[in-house]
Amino acid sequence: MRVSTSFIAQFKKNDIVRTSAFIIGEKFGGFLGMCILLDSGEMDGIKDPKFLKQIEKFKNWLTSEKNRDLQVGRVDAFTDVIKTMHMTMNNDNKRYYKIPDDKSLIVDYMEIYSGEDEDSDGRPDEFETYFDPHYRTALIFARLKESESSILFTEDICKIQKRISQHLKNTLPEKYSYKITGETTLITKLAQYITDGQLSSLMFCLLTVVFIIIILFKNFKAGLVAFIPMGVALIFLFGIMGWFGIRLDTATAIISSVAIGVGIDDTIHFLNTYRVSDSSIDETIKKTLLTSGKAITYTSLALIFGFIVLISSSFIPIIQFGFLASITMIATTIGALLILPAFIKTTKVNLEESKSNSLLWRYLYIGKVFHLESDNQDKARG
Repeated sequence: MRVSTSFIAQFKKNDIVRTSAFIIGEKFGGFLGMCILLDSGEMDGIKDPKFLKQIEKFKNWLTSEKNRDLQVGRVDAFTDVIKTMHMTMNNDNKRYYKIPDDKSLIVDYMEIYSGEDEDSDGRPDEFETYFDPHYRTALIFARLKESESSILFTEDICKIQKRISQHLKNTLPEKYSYKITGETTLITKLAQYITDGQLSSLMFCLLTVVFIIIILFKNFKAGLVAFIPMGVALIFLFGIMGWFGIRLDTATAIISSVAIGVGIDDTIHFLNTYRVSDSSIDETIKKTLLTSGKAITYTSLALIFGFIVLISSSFIPIIQFGFLASITMIATTIGALLILPAFIKTTKVNLEESKSNSLLWRYLYIGKVFHLESDNQDKARG
């Protein structure tokens, strides 16, 4: 199973959003932007021809034929402005469409450029996206081009950024530095947050649920038994996602919480009915399945049919959510009605309420709030 996200992949192939995005990308060289900041290491470093030529060299590398796998469709930088002005000042001779060797020419071009400076920071407003007020750091904006056959997911963007970073480390002079930022960096960070959040939330939810079961049933073993339906649901869920190639993203990440919530609900229904019976294990399991088992089955069927309706959506995350939620309902039902009883019968685990009257149970036992204590007393008298 892969942790990944892609805005365009969230829509069906014939959806207007997806087709329009590819058309825009075809016309403008891509719709996903990567910002690469090159630091010259000194004030007014952008006016240095050596620095501008380094930018131009890097631009050519990004769009070279040997680097087609980078999927860079277009690159914009301040060097384009300087080259255009240099050519224009030389009677539009294409031989001068290059970075001039004389720094004074670059300074003159920047001074004669006419443009509004509304914030009075010393830069024409058109240049504010190209470099900082100190003329030290330049922006190189690379557009990543996608098509129906080459959609960029998080792992693809990570590989592209890694190659670019490695190239800059190997080729930039020592006094220059770089930083990759922009939309692509946000996407990769989002995937990292999804992974970290999923692991931490799963651990927190599982431990919290186990603790609640322990203080609800006044039995440590009951808390461990509660792991079974939830564990089955989670293994089944992530296995299905891996088998069908469904990526873990912002939409599918919440399914695990649904699995835990439904799994523990079915477990509580089963254990609460099981523990108030004084028959043999086989007879108790049979009675429990005939009572709580029916309620669990009916509830699961209602939830399955409720979530399965979502697959008619045109938005893929909603479709995936409906499909995975339905799968989760099936898995939790199997865990509660088949695997949990089998485990209890095999291990003969004792789920009776602890007889201890320690300070811990006196203040933490919440079963009495739900009248579980009186149910157990009635069972003892019976």
